[in-house]
Amino acid sequence: MKKLTTLILLLLSPLVIAQEKQIWTCPQVAGTQLTWENGAWRQVGIEPTPILLRLGGKYSSYRMSEEERLLDCSEVLSGKISCLDSLGSTLIYIDPTSGKMGRSILFGAVQSGDSRSALAAEAYNCTKL
Repeated sequence: MKKLTTLILLLLSPLVIAQEKQIWTCPQVAGTQLTWENGAWRQVGIEPTPILLRLGGKYSSYRMSEEERLLDCSEVLSGKISCLDSLGSTLIYIDPTSGKMGRSILFGAVQSGDSRSALAAEAYNCTKL
């Protein structure tokens, strides 16, 4: 029985490690936004807003102010992590080694009509908690 328990624990340990969540606090250091006004895009500065990022594969998320968004994250080149929201319109790209992170929002680029979501690109310096 002891051997069976040990074997089960050994088999499950990689799954537990692979699903370990990382939590990062990310203050924004730069950002810009395009808003749709009078039939044209206009560039505006944005108020820096920190992000709390939870990395955990398909069970990842980020929180800005009171808003929480679900993400699907995976490791890409050289250990960097890429995350997409359920619409595929928000991309978060983080280097866990340096803590540098970028976030882009592109949904408004494909919307038509007089009302469009803003486009944004933001840079962050994150610290793992």
